[in-house]
Amino acid sequence: MAILSLGLTVIFGIAPLIYCIFLPELAWICVPAILLCAISLIIGLIGLISEMIKDKASRLSCCSLVFSIGVIFLLCGIISNNEGRPSERARRIACMGNLKQIHLALQQYAMDYDDNFPPANGAAGLEYLRKYNYLTDYAVYVCSSTKTALGKDKQPLTEETVDYVYVGGLNEKSDQKSPVLYDKPRNHEDFGNVLFADGTVSNFIGKNWTEKIKK
Repeated sequence: MAILSLGLTVIFGIAPLIYCIFLPELAWICVPAILLCAISLIIGLIGLISEMIKDKASRLSCCSLVFSIGVIFLLCGIISNNEGRPSERARRIACMGNLKQIHLALQQYAMDYDDNFPPANGAAGLEYLRKYNYLTDYAVYVCSSTKTALGKDKQPLTEETVDYVYVGGLNEKSDQKSPVLYDKPRNHEDFGNVLFADGTVSNFIGKNWTEKIKK
């Protein structure tokens, strides 16, 4: 029975543990794993009590119990560490959503200004959207993968409160594959979302992903 307990712990504890270490977004796997490890713990306890008179079996049961308890605490720690934190994949998708919202605001701006987008580069260009009420939500200008503080109280947008690089001076007639807006390199690790003039958002992967953007 001690061998059964140890086997169950290895099967139902180690595999999810490996997944959670290398794929944190799969931390939910830990929940059933903890239940199954608890079952193996009970089996091991029963085995320990029933085999106390056999020294070798008793030692094996004790090892199984200690191993089971260790795996349970480790899995609980992983769940606690990841609780409430969206995965990087989810943050990248949210980032794409920000770019698309900004693009809609740019289109609305262009309708009022002869098909032209804001002329200034960087945060100064995006400030046109906020200042003239095309997009006033400060959160849209910030990537969820960063710890950038949101602007407040109608403060102008600055490079410190904006996580995207805006290319000013374009218009609705510009090359449709011209980049209009993209992640600052610090936003994601070896990854970036890019908004093009035609409204499409593409992602680029690699340490030098910014060099792949058509200038």
